[in-house]
Amino acid sequence: MGSRGVITQDQYETFRDNINALIQEYREKFSAPVITDSGKYEETYRKRLLGMSMELRSMIDHASSIVVDEFGRPSLLDAKEKAFIILVKEIMKLSNRRMAYELPLFGVDRIISYKTVERLYSDPLVIMILNNIFIETLRKKEIGKCDAAGDGTGYSLTVTKHYRSMREKHGESVKKGQFVYSFALMDLSTRMYIGYAVSLRSEKDAYRKAIEMISKLRIDLASIRLDRYYSGQSILDDFSENTRIFIIPKKNSRIRGSRAWRDMILRFMNDPVAYLREYFKRSNSEAGFSSDKRSTGQMIFQRRKDRIETSGFCKGLLHNLMLVNG
Repeated sequence: MGSRGVITQDQYETFRDNINALIQEYREKFSAPVITDSGKYEETYRKRLLGMSMELRSMIDHASSIVVDEFGRPSLLDAKEKAFIILVKEIMKLSNRRMAYELPLFGVDRIISYKTVERLYSDPLVIMILNNIFIETLRKKEIGKCDAAGDGTGYSLTVTKHYRSMREKHGESVKKGQFVYSFALMDLSTRMYIGYAVSLRSEKDAYRKAIEMISKLRIDLASIRLDRYYSGQSILDDFSENTRIFIIPKKNSRIRGSRAWRDMILRFMNDPVAYLREYFKRSNSEAGFSSDKRSTGQMIFQRRKDRIETSGFCKGLLHNLMLVNG
């Protein structure tokens, strides 16, 4: 490497072409074995569910206090009850019909049809309340500046498709109409999602929406880790110049670029172990999605675009609600 941090293209290409070998060596030396403990998972899940149940009603009340109720013919349910029904339905993995039948078990003594339950997913007041609850979970944790990791996943719209295997095979070209794409930006300290969005178009579209959410919430990212689907130089434009970015450069990348890009490459080349240690904190995002799918399932059963997106957003919201007391 040249003096005073100057890197030539030849030096960078030599390093770049050995990145996969560096990653393999790092994993062999530092990766901890993954131990699946179903008993520990069940204990943690029970505690998180209890914490959420203690907070849910009060958070819905607070989130709906700034929402103006609808005009026109009175509804059988008020907006708070509607939001409660959707969240309980998602966490219990109930069908519209089962949810309509079992409302008395959850303290709602109205008789409604399964079609009414389905329509809740496109109710604008419900959607506003769900967004307000998401914001409230972050306020409760007092998240302002954080180190983050980002990752995407998909929820199947058909029983026979599995997102991870399809993405590994086809990448961004996964056929539209088979999956709902989601992207989550996680605060590594609390494991809360600070930005979360879903899209029927692509995972990259969900990523853009999640970044936009963080901007609106004015959350300051001290650092961010993203996988190789987001490893081009242009990704640096999405973040502040003060945000430290940890990505694995593409195979055809060049050293020429912005100062932020060169600084990132220099950090990687100067201390690959320290850089990879930070980069692989991304595994927390993967663990978060795994937990979400165990909690709320891997499928979305709605069929209308707006209702699909509401159901997908509930999965990210329930992730935060399960952690808000943790």
